[in-house]
Amino acid sequence: MIAPPHLVRQWQVYRDEFGVKASIFSTGKIESALAHFKEIARSDEQFLIIIDEAHRFRNEFTEDYSLLHELCSNNKVILLTATPFNNRPSDIYSLLKLFQIPSKSTLKTVENLGEAFRELIHAYKKMEEAKRNYRLPESEIKAEAKRIAARIRSIINPLVIRRSRIDLMEIPAYAKDLEHQGIKPVIPDDPKELNYKLPDEQLKLYLRTLDLISSDDKSDDAIVRFKSARYKPISYVKEGMVEELTAYLEKTTGVKYSLLVGRQQNVSSFMRKLLVQRLESSVFAFRESLNSMIESAENLLVWAEKVGEIPVSKKRKLPAVEDFYDITNDTIKEIYDSFKLYEQKNLFRVPLKFIREDFIDDVKSDINLLKKIRSEWFGKNDQFLIDSKLEEFSRLLREHRTKDPKRKIIVFSAFADTVNYLGRVLQENGNPLKVMKFTSEDATTANREKIRLNFDAGLPKELQKDDFDILIATDAISEGYNLNRAGEIFNYDIPYNPTRVIQRIGRINRINKNVFSHLYIFNFFPTEVGEAETRTREISTLKMAMIHAIMGEDTKVLTSDEEVQSFFVERFKKELGKTEIASWDTPYRKLLDQLKGTEVYNEAMSIPYRARIARCVETTTPGIIVFGKKGNDFVFKMARGEDIFMVTAEEAMKIFEASKEEEPQAVTTSFDAMYQNLKSKLFADEDRRGLEGRLKDALGIIKLMRTSSQVDRAYVEDLLAVAKADALSGYEISFLSRLRRSKILEVSKVIPHTYLLRKLQTIASVEAGEESLILTEQLLKA
Repeated sequence: MIAPPHLVRQWQVYRDEFGVKASIFSTGKIESALAHFKEIARSDEQFLIIIDEAHRFRNEFTEDYSLLHELCSNNKVILLTATPFNNRPSDIYSLLKLFQIPSKSTLKTVENLGEAFRELIHAYKKMEEAKRNYRLPESEIKAEAKRIAARIRSIINPLVIRRSRIDLMEIPAYAKDLEHQGIKPVIPDDPKELNYKLPDEQLKLYLRTLDLISSDDKSDDAIVRFKSARYKPISYVKEGMVEELTAYLEKTTGVKYSLLVGRQQNVSSFMRKLLVQRLESSVFAFRESLNSMIESAENLLVWAEKVGEIPVSKKRKLPAVEDFYDITNDTIKEIYDSFKLYEQKNLFRVPLKFIREDFIDDVKSDINLLKKIRSEWFGKNDQFLIDSKLEEFSRLLREHRTKDPKRKIIVFSAFADTVNYLGRVLQENGNPLKVMKFTSEDATTANREKIRLNFDAGLPKELQKDDFDILIATDAISEGYNLNRAGEIFNYDIPYNPTRVIQRIGRINRINKNVFSHLYIFNFFPTEVGEAETRTREISTLKMAMIHAIMGEDTKVLTSDEEVQSFFVERFKKELGKTEIASWDTPYRKLLDQLKGTEVYNEAMSIPYRARIARCVETTTPGIIVFGKKGNDFVFKMARGEDIFMVTAEEAMKIFEASKEEEPQAVTTSFDAMYQNLKSKLFADEDRRGLEGRLKDALGIIKLMRTSSQVDRAYVEDLLAVAKADALSGYEISFLSRLRRSKILEVSKVIPHTYLLRKLQTIASVEAGEESLILTEQLLKA
């Protein structure tokens, strides 16, 4: 068992509770897990490897992935993740490669798994590039992303065991088990909106600030607005110098000018939105952002003045020039080692000669504007004005705890600054509420144990504690924690991403131990006060501009508060609906369960293999469909004339569905030719790829190893066979492609022979599986 460090103890409890013999290792100890496996495993033995939060291993080019890949080889593997579909194709492909050999896959939804994913990865990269360079409208980008996601879903569907709460209630076997255990799944209530009122002067400041930072595209030129210049220096290239700068960048940094322009526009837009989000989150988070952005812009001006260069960083903050140069009044001396290290990871420089003078002017304008906003909000002493949102929040916490003291509360914010601020203020003000705060910086073993003892209803009553009533946290706690002694969630920031809200609710909505029959979600929305119609419209317009800046196109059509609230509720319901709908196979499982033991079921089970039948079907194009098995794996394939293609299980079940009134038909004269052609290709793994990139280089290195007397010939031949089958990890292929002749002896240390033999065993077992053709239907035009 491999699990994140904070979940190891939980899995140890499960192991002991269910009496399972298992060794449990954290994700940081995979090398130890592999060593343990090698020590105890016998050559003819398979282990079950369970990997919790498996999406952490989506990069096959890391050493940890390579070790895990070796551990999983020729073993049974279960990957646990809440997000099997919503990732890049390359991420999902990496997870599949932990237990599938791409060219010899047991997954029969595509002719060749490796080829299918290479096509998807290529399509995804093209889509991303088109998005970066604004070559396609957003609607086409969304349509292509949806197509890629649907294709991935259809390929991996047979591998995914997904059970929603509706599945558990609908499938009789699960429903009986839940009833036996006294468990009743809970669907959370719709989220409720929370508002807070600002004093009139503070409201005016709030609106003025939003106006200054939300967009610089305004008709009123008399007002100086935030330009976000520091984050897009490449937008200020002098006329006629683009080609020269392009050549300079590619020669000195390897960065393409066209990509850099798009990236900086995105960063600039992101920073503007971030300011808006931080303002809406808390005054403390907003102040921290102002301070950080002012410091970063001032550092840039020092670079420009002292060194004559503009630093460009992937990070939002720019380092001080003094970190890399020894600056005196007379000389500038580069601290080479320090700069080189930073340059490799993060930073490169653009000479000022390429940049227009108005860039420096705009950076200075932004600094002055941010300082002015900071002064208006916090004054010379850097002190907050009245924090109305915090006051309303504190009142609500006291009210809710008084009304239902058994119902503990979880408070989420997207920002650690806000969490730290809330935790500190609520604890300092003599508040009777017992508050704990948690961010990634607080993720110690001791703090995790405090959370478990105070918020996990799965613990025996005698172990449960009540040191804390309220937990204030970032999404650092949204993975793997049981917080079901809490019955409500406050989202202190705008829940602009409903998926995140669903993940947060999952912490308090645990199937194995539901404490409350209702679960409540409260969302803080942007403030609005004022009764005059013109005032309300003014506030609403800016409020919607702010929400649009955070959330995007979908909110453009909304104007009233009612529409805004309805929008958030509907998005929540839609996202919840994605997770709480019956799986496609639930009706079939339910039907099968109901039919078992009946006369119809027994008759169906007596139908011999290779049975064939014809049917008149209105909704399906004429052809034939075959269901076959090889070993433990199954395949559905269709033939229409000479064309043969895979069909997913979901598609096949819809085709096989028939009404009681339907009459069987005899197969036609065209049946046999299509049938024989399809049968011959039923389990073929066709790989039309040409060797390319690192794999081609790696195979070249392996062939060179054949000429060396230093390496065992049998090892080299086995390595070549495994590499040709595309059964090595990206890390191993990358290692081989960069190998020097002098390092040939190191290969067997990185890629052990025992590992190769287990891979060859897997390949052999796939090829040796007994083939069975179960059923064939000819589909005739009705």
